[in-house]
Amino acid sequence: MPGNRSPSAAISQAPASVLSGETRTRASTGCGVSDGEFEAQSSLSGTSVIEEESLSASAGLLLPLQTGGSFDFTFDTVESESNNSLAQGIDEATTDTFGIEFRQPLLRGFGRNYATSEQQQADLEYQRQLEEYRLTRQELIASVANAYWDLVTALGQLDVAQETLDLGLNQLDQNQRRLDAGVGTKVEVLQAEANVAQRREQLLLRQTEVKGAADRLKAILYPGTDAQKWDSELRPTTPLPEPPPPEEGLKLVPRWGNAWVVAQESRSELRQQRIVISSAEVNVARAVSDRRPTLDLLLASRSRGFDAESDEAFDKSIGWDFPQNTAALAFTFPIFNRAGRYGLERARANLRAQRLVYDQVESQVVAEVRAAIRQVTYAVEAVAAADKSYEYSKQQLEAEDARYREGLSTNFQVLEYQQQLAEALYNKNLARAVLAKALVNLQRSQGILGEVSL
Repeated sequence: MPGNRSPSAAISQAPASVLSGETRTRASTGCGVSDGEFEAQSSLSGTSVIEEESLSASAGLLLPLQTGGSFDFTFDTVESESNNSLAQGIDEATTDTFGIEFRQPLLRGFGRNYATSEQQQADLEYQRQLEEYRLTRQELIASVANAYWDLVTALGQLDVAQETLDLGLNQLDQNQRRLDAGVGTKVEVLQAEANVAQRREQLLLRQTEVKGAADRLKAILYPGTDAQKWDSELRPTTPLPEPPPPEEGLKLVPRWGNAWVVAQESRSELRQQRIVISSAEVNVARAVSDRRPTLDLLLASRSRGFDAESDEAFDKSIGWDFPQNTAALAFTFPIFNRAGRYGLERARANLRAQRLVYDQVESQVVAEVRAAIRQVTYAVEAVAAADKSYEYSKQQLEAEDARYREGLSTNFQVLEYQQQLAEALYNKNLARAVLAKALVNLQRSQGILGEVSL
């Protein structure tokens, strides 16, 4: 009968998860039917062949504790029928058994940290996945931002190509009128025509670059093969940033030490590695516990009811009319415990390795932060230099054009200054694009991209 189990048998048959502290809340049920016959061993049985039939059912509820122990509530019932006169003098009988057991590891598996280690691991893994999602999101934002600024830059360069083409057409018209008036030469017209042809070539190149930049941005925004989306026209609404004067702009660039403090707190790679280290520390704590001897406390109380009537048997068992109380200690000392020893060494080695990885990631992040700050500093100064170069090129072209109209300069020199102005315009747009990307990269290096305003 279920109620006749000895305390030692109860401990030896306990699942390893219970003894090790890895208990999980669970409910269990079961039922069975038995039908058999065998030869009687005594004439007092009243028959030569004994027939026995039984119907059994059981239910249980195991409740874990944060101390590593558990409460186990069980109920067993057996309805039996036999023609054996020695079977307690009753042909049909019901045996009900209620049981309450408390198990508590006192050495291996003791304590909240061990008992909840799996929950801790699951929570840490969830946090790591959130950081992985955050990192993926920031990388996506950086890709979109860089592709967007590439498109804005390409459109700006297209405007520059159109502007320089207009200058070349004006120069060609002016040279043609001078030739018609008899004060110009055919060579000047040919030079202007060659310049216009070059400007048209540049315009076609810039148009192709705009289409390529738009497709690269669409590839990020509209993954797939939807023809309508790929054929749609993208119209950027945010222009390239207008930087402050160099003196004020450089003051806005953070010192690398301050930027590193932000990165240390916000970079997803560092956060993930800290989570991995915490997980490794949990494994070390488990491994330390697994090296200890096993000492488990068992406190149990059972009540058994037996009667021909099932109601009476149930009332006797639930009323605890015939209790059986047990208190026991089970001690096991592993002589070698190689698994525990090697498990602890492995856990500690993994913890050391993860800490070394964290140091490497820190060094990499510091290098990225310093490089990002240098890039922003360079970009701020480059924008100022490109603006000055554009102003000087524009003034030089205006002066040379005035000299040409007075006959003090040549057509070739005017075209040279037009070329310099075109290059200055290209560099002006490119410098602003580099600054915009540098600002994105600075926030990405600090781990705050998409979480603060650009």
